[in-house]
Amino acid sequence: MGADPATARREEVRRMFASIVGRYDLLNRLLSLRRDVYWRRVAVALGEVPRGGDVLDLCAGTGDVALEIVRQGSGARVIAVDNCEPMLIRGLHKAKRANAADQIRFAVAPAEELPFADATFDRAFVAFGVRNIADRRRGLREMARVLKPDGRAIILEFSTPSSPLFGPLYRFYSHRILPWIGGLLSGNRAAYEYLPASVDGFPSPEGLQALMEDAGFIDVSVVHLTFRIVTVHQGRKVTRHG
Repeated sequence: MGADPATARREEVRRMFASIVGRYDLLNRLLSLRRDVYWRRVAVALGEVPRGGDVLDLCAGTGDVALEIVRQGSGARVIAVDNCEPMLIRGLHKAKRANAADQIRFAVAPAEELPFADATFDRAFVAFGVRNIADRRRGLREMARVLKPDGRAIILEFSTPSSPLFGPLYRFYSHRILPWIGGLLSGNRAAYEYLPASVDGFPSPEGLQALMEDAGFIDVSVVHLTFRIVTVHQGRKVTRHG
């Protein structure tokens, strides 16, 4: 019997990211004109990581969010989790170069099956990764499960600009220019065609808010950045009494 659709998609995405790891960071900076650095900085600041807290960086890739958490000086302990081991190996090298390896641990696991006990983390971040989770509902529920009561999830994700002027320009760039440059520099055009296609098929900010609420988050808020190219969603885990 073949793998179920979610498992097959998870493996397909894992292989895709493994194939572009060598140019992944360079292309993130180039294709976003370095705005990705700013977006992560804002998302981490909005998360208000408690001093000395425990933080999950889910779908961590090469660890940029984990490194930003360390840079912002909370002294938090961070566990960076991703299903693509080559990405995490690159992240470990980056953490060592930044003298941050003592604050960041790396673990290979799918978002839908986190190897952590209930109520482990004060904060859980995902940057540009929810689109890649094969079973999003299950992944979001896992985030809620591993958060402590009143812990917060912070999700940074692409959205589709609605401006009648900027929207068409952005769509032309993301569907035509971005795959061309990404394919030229990475050798895998399909991986950079996947990016705009995955954004097109992703829920609206209101849809993601509803998914978070269904997963057990309350007080979900949305902050739009850079002409609505990206959004930051925040939600608080429901506190259970009694």
